[in-house]
Amino acid sequence: MRRPGPVRLSLVAMACIWPLAVRAADDDGAAERDAAALATFRGQVEPLLAQYCTKCHSGGEPKGELKLDLYLARAAVDQDREAWEKVAQKLHDREMPPEDQPQPDAAAREKMTAWIDAQLARFGGGQRDPGRVTIRRLNRNEYDNTIRDLVGVDFHPADDFPSDDVGYGFDNIGDVLSLPTILLEKYLAAAEQVAVRTLGTEQVNLVTGDTTGGRIIDGGARILTSEMEVRTKVRMFGSGDYMFRVRAYGEQAGDEPVKMAVYLDKQLVRRFDVSAVEAHPQLYEGWLQTRGGQHAYSIVFENDYYEPKKPEPNDRNLIVKEIELMGPYPPPFKRIIPREHTPEDRMQLAREIIGGVMARAFRRPVTPAEVDRVLSLVRMADREGENFNVAIGLGLQAILVSPHFLFRVELDPEPNNPDAIRTISDDELATRLGYFLWSSMPDDELFTLARLGKLRSGDQLERQARRMLADPKAQALVENFAGQWLQLRNLQTAAPDKGHYPDFDESLRRAMRKETELFFAAIMREDRSALDFIDGDFTFVNERLARHYGIADVKGEEFRKVQLDPQKRGGVLTHASVLTVTSNPTRTSPVKRGKWILENILGTPPPPPPPDVPELKEEAAGELTGSLRERMEQHRAKPACAVCHNRMDPLGFGLENYDGIGAWRTSEGPFEIDPSGELPGGQAFAGPQELKAILKARQDEFVRCLTEKMLTYGLGRGVEYSDRGAVQDIVKTVEQNDYKFSSLIIAIVHSDPFQKRRGKRSEP
Repeated sequence: MRRPGPVRLSLVAMACIWPLAVRAADDDGAAERDAAALATFRGQVEPLLAQYCTKCHSGGEPKGELKLDLYLARAAVDQDREAWEKVAQKLHDREMPPEDQPQPDAAAREKMTAWIDAQLARFGGGQRDPGRVTIRRLNRNEYDNTIRDLVGVDFHPADDFPSDDVGYGFDNIGDVLSLPTILLEKYLAAAEQVAVRTLGTEQVNLVTGDTTGGRIIDGGARILTSEMEVRTKVRMFGSGDYMFRVRAYGEQAGDEPVKMAVYLDKQLVRRFDVSAVEAHPQLYEGWLQTRGGQHAYSIVFENDYYEPKKPEPNDRNLIVKEIELMGPYPPPFKRIIPREHTPEDRMQLAREIIGGVMARAFRRPVTPAEVDRVLSLVRMADREGENFNVAIGLGLQAILVSPHFLFRVELDPEPNNPDAIRTISDDELATRLGYFLWSSMPDDELFTLARLGKLRSGDQLERQARRMLADPKAQALVENFAGQWLQLRNLQTAAPDKGHYPDFDESLRRAMRKETELFFAAIMREDRSALDFIDGDFTFVNERLARHYGIADVKGEEFRKVQLDPQKRGGVLTHASVLTVTSNPTRTSPVKRGKWILENILGTPPPPPPPDVPELKEEAAGELTGSLRERMEQHRAKPACAVCHNRMDPLGFGLENYDGIGAWRTSEGPFEIDPSGELPGGQAFAGPQELKAILKARQDEFVRCLTEKMLTYGLGRGVEYSDRGAVQDIVKTVEQNDYKFSSLIIAIVHSDPFQKRRGKRSEP
């Protein structure tokens, strides 16, 4: 028998065998209702359980390790609500009893489900448990984005960090975000890099690099004896303002000084009159602004002069001794050091700078004592004779390796009291909002509202959520939530076999992912119905992807919105990205595709397969459709497998019109594609369009699934049974607002799990 995890194992078994005696409630008439419910159970429900369940779930070795006689006298509807909700789901979905066992008729099944549903409806009051989020560090995306928004430098230092662990399908879950020793070392190195790139404290000598031009003379200097240039290639650290310095002098001749010009990528930056002579070379400096990446940096001698018939000096030349580049000083540089300073107010400015950066980095007000600790490092550097930028950079490094920056900390007055439920502060709420929708720290508007205590005033929270969704930084929700919910990140490692799919290449891979990201972004930014994820009649393609889909009249690399033929495509289920990551290298996989739908659309993932079931054998001929259906019967031949495969396989075969990389097909080799199927409960379909119609009709399940996924991502923890009430409220709100995407986000940020937290329970 398939052996799922302990929780799921007990729930599968309980769908057939758990009787119930109702615990008395403390309201008028409760005793009478309890007696009536118990009588109904004994007279109508228990006999059905005995008829269909006790054969397997009793004796010395009961199926599912669950004995019926242990639960006959249990009175626990209110205590075991989670289990009974699962029981009802199994019975409603006709997943129990297994197909190889006698089945109750519709009336018998209705008696069991009606009684369970009625009892579940009776219980569920009391104070809600908002749950508790483990203190969690910033993951790699959050670190990069926070650095970007804190200091204005976007250079992705976390690319060098170890990969983040994943829990509940996402990489921002506090319980799994460990802190290995190597990561501590990376944090130290990254903090130093951030300080350098923010405050421009690093000098790069470009002459010793890939430099050409002129003639090298004593000391490594280069002499330009005619109108020529010293040219070097340099990689800029990032976008922003750079200070260049050229130490040079001239061999003067004629009636004007040496003229030197500085160019970047053939664009003039600045011209100088170089009046300095060999005995006293001078620094000629200025500013240039550019994007990061490779650039050509040139020093050009512009006014050559040589008159051999005249008395010396008669030869004008330019000698370049050193070329330096400092930066970048990004536009937000002035946000770190906002004004010039004098020796007298140097430390006062340092205190203002450190205090301001700390409050934003720690995402809360800071105390004078906290500022003093970091300021002591700035003073130390100042006493050592370092310039102001270097001293402030040392303080910045200390801030960036502080746990208050690296971790999202929410301190509780009673951390070990599970009954102590509190509403989080406005600063904590602003932080939750920032990392939910932007994967980054709050911006100035959120900080200001939080400091004033106005984030929850009136409709302010809804206004902020809508503003944040409209902001370009909400692209993080596309990349980090959609990328993991829809498993787009797996596309990067997908390896379709070139022999079977010669049309697949890297440009198609990139286009696949881009399509799904643009589709999600359109639903988010246009505030469309979340049901469009199932059957939206539009998508985004460029020429490469349009050719793959057979869509005409699309030219160029630019993506554009197109309407789809509903008979062939619509919604994320028909995106090549999803179809590719749910396929094997040489063929489609109805099992993977069916499992994907159960996990990500219906929210009812199957348990892991049993260890003794062999992989489906690959054959050189007759791989797909008819033969594939026949070979997959071996998975359903065993009762333990049939329970799950009867749910997964029909869903997957409904997508068989799409090959292993998502191209439409009607046949494979000698076999005609058969995309029909029948789901448990008797719902039949003839192809992908009818399958999507069935899935859309199960909109409650989809919205619940999407809510749980989004809530998991937004909270940074798994959705627990205690969150059921909040999930139900969110689903109801979304349904009442025509399934608008914004209604899901707004309902989540107003929910108890997002706005509150409780103390920690002791471990069992």
